[in-house]
Amino acid sequence: MKTNTFLPYAILLVSISSIMSWCSLPIGNTFLWWFLDSIILYYFYKEKKTNYNIITVNLFLVYCIISFLYGALLKTEYYWDWKLLVQNLMTFMLPLTVYAFCHPKQLSKILLFWFNYAWLILIILTPFLSSDAFGRFLVPYSFLALFAVLLDRKSIFFIIAAYIITCTLGNESRSDIIKFTFCILLGSSFLIPKTRKLIFEYRRSIIYLFWTLPIILFVFAAVGKFNIFRLEEELGLEGKYNISNSLSGKEVSVLTDTRTLLYIEEISSAINNNYVLQGRSIARGYDSAYFGDAIDNPLNIKRGERGSCEVSILNIFNYFGLIGVVIYFLIFASASYKAVTQSQNLFVPIIGIYVAFRWAFGWIEDFSRFDLNYLFLWIMIGICFSPFYRNMSNKDIKHWLYQSTKH
Repeated sequence: MKTNTFLPYAILLVSISSIMSWCSLPIGNTFLWWFLDSIILYYFYKEKKTNYNIITVNLFLVYCIISFLYGALLKTEYYWDWKLLVQNLMTFMLPLTVYAFCHPKQLSKILLFWFNYAWLILIILTPFLSSDAFGRFLVPYSFLALFAVLLDRKSIFFIIAAYIITCTLGNESRSDIIKFTFCILLGSSFLIPKTRKLIFEYRRSIIYLFWTLPIILFVFAAVGKFNIFRLEEELGLEGKYNISNSLSGKEVSVLTDTRTLLYIEEISSAINNNYVLQGRSIARGYDSAYFGDAIDNPLNIKRGERGSCEVSILNIFNYFGLIGVVIYFLIFASASYKAVTQSQNLFVPIIGIYVAFRWAFGWIEDFSRFDLNYLFLWIMIGICFSPFYRNMSNKDIKHWLYQSTKH
């Protein structure tokens, strides 16, 4: 099967595997989904042009392979280590996406197929889905929202529908709502000439802010000056932003601190086990007194480790250490910088700003999994790097969107 014929079907299947953790209907199994993921990665690698290389991405891919070998030879002890090793290898090889979709025509085929058939799958699966599934399934519409000013009424309708579903049926996933909202606000801002001019004028300052803000806030929290995860305490907002939890029926705060503990445990684990610089490898999680024993129970192994957490940058730190964090940052920084400074249109810079935002958001929550969320993040990073997209005119971008969304 030709690559451009197989991939649209494969990406549609990834939409299903992305939500299996929140679906009561058993579809496939781990081996089936891993087999699909490995075939997709093979095609991504096959699509890579020998004369098109991105140094930071290649460096991360090589470091991922080194981490794999390090984990396989020195760190694996049990079945669950091997399972995490293979799972993480496929997840962190997804940067190959930047090569597979560097040309607009290939991505256009994927998007067109997905937009035409994804709703049918969602409608069929809806009775079996829990809240978190909806936002994760509808990720391509958040990407499309970045181009709101160029879209026809039908596409806008579907974006609004996807957003309403994410905020209602998927209301328990704060992360998906925040990312979708940011895309809508950023894309819609270009409908207002003054706002568009302001964003374009300060586009460099905006990405610089997103690059540095999480690091500054991390330092402030580390020295005890200000912890953004404890806004209720820091700003005296206790009880002012409570909502009802649909499962327990009790009121909970949307500002509840669920992140400080993760930072403390992950950093302590790295220091105690001497892997701050190089990481623990993609075969091992971090020491967690709070989560570890409960997760290790399947084989009665009591190492007290948790394979991963909800915060993207902490996973990168745990698996790849500070070296990996720096390489990872350089990918986001170089991609967003190229997008906002070397583009011949107004819309690749929008994606560049969003990529910079995702670097910052990765310090709060952004799962690193082989799913639509992570896949589309790398698609957008690839658009930022690709000279094909950056050299397109506004008219070219509009035509490409029409080809990607026509029904």
